[in-house]
Amino acid sequence: MTIRFIFFPFTHICENQLKTVLTFFPSFEYLPITKDFDSRPNLNKLFGLRKIVPYFLSNDRLVALEQNLEQYLAWAQIHKGNEVNLKLLLKQTPYFKSDSDVTSIKSKIKKGQGGKDLDTVFSSESHLGQDLLFLKMADLYDEQNEGIDLALNHLDKSHDTLISNLRGLENFSSHDKMSNVQNNTDVDAEKGLDNKDAGAFMTQQRIWAWSRCMAAMGGLNHQQGDTPLFITTSEAVFDYLESNGNGAVNALDIDKIKVHENECKNKSLWQNQFCDDLMRAFQSDGGRENNLPQINDNCNLDNCNLSGEIKLCIFSGDDINKLFNCSDKQIYVCLIKLK
Repeated sequence: MTIRFIFFPFTHICENQLKTVLTFFPSFEYLPITKDFDSRPNLNKLFGLRKIVPYFLSNDRLVALEQNLEQYLAWAQIHKGNEVNLKLLLKQTPYFKSDSDVTSIKSKIKKGQGGKDLDTVFSSESHLGQDLLFLKMADLYDEQNEGIDLALNHLDKSHDTLISNLRGLENFSSHDKMSNVQNNTDVDAEKGLDNKDAGAFMTQQRIWAWSRCMAAMGGLNHQQGDTPLFITTSEAVFDYLESNGNGAVNALDIDKIKVHENECKNKSLWQNQFCDDLMRAFQSDGGRENNLPQINDNCNLDNCNLSGEIKLCIFSGDDINKLFNCSDKQIYVCLIKLK
């Protein structure tokens, strides 16, 4: 049995998510809403190393998507004002239908016909086009939020450095030092500790739109002998599946397990054993294990100071099978975190 590691339901993978996934797994499959990784050099490098298996959009499909996005944002600017808030737009019109010419839309609005329901104005968009446009908007929203978080982390770090320089490190009390460590969000970011869960925003729409688009790209075509493992870093996404799936079986639930990071020499060995243990959990049909074997590697703790959390559920039923394009099969979904 060969396991396919499929990251979902995000199309923008932030640095914390990337680090988390590649800490647990040697490679993963991924749906970006792009035709290449030219704008993400780090992903391009991992793609070259075959650590990421992407399902890129064709050039024609990408051009159509970008045109639809441009038209929709233009419509939103006209209809809602100059400030285009991505979160507000996603909430108010989660399924975008925008293949109409923006000048035609503007003309209708000027004539007082712009108050029609958006579904009526944009009635000819294909379902796939709608899903791609939704995922693209969610992608931009996630990228925007990551940029804000990184800027705030940089600001906090600069603030701490400035205070240290002004006061002098020798004047810091023990309480000051401890407070500084606890409040340093930059350290938290390096450890992959992100309190924000992007999957908590429009969870259902994200999952279903991702599923339909991934299927259209061929990413949910399963070969005989392959077992797809759907992996997510979002607790909200995992909770949604648990709440809406039939017959969920908790196959693995470990709060703390040693992981290997920062190019540790034991990382590949640990990942191979970890994947073997996951296969045993699959084959036991939900016979729950509370511990995974540890590798006695005498690893340098300064190099590997994180632990991992993992939950593995086995789902079945028509709804979950439809979602992941697997008829009459068990569906394996894994939640992973670093802490």
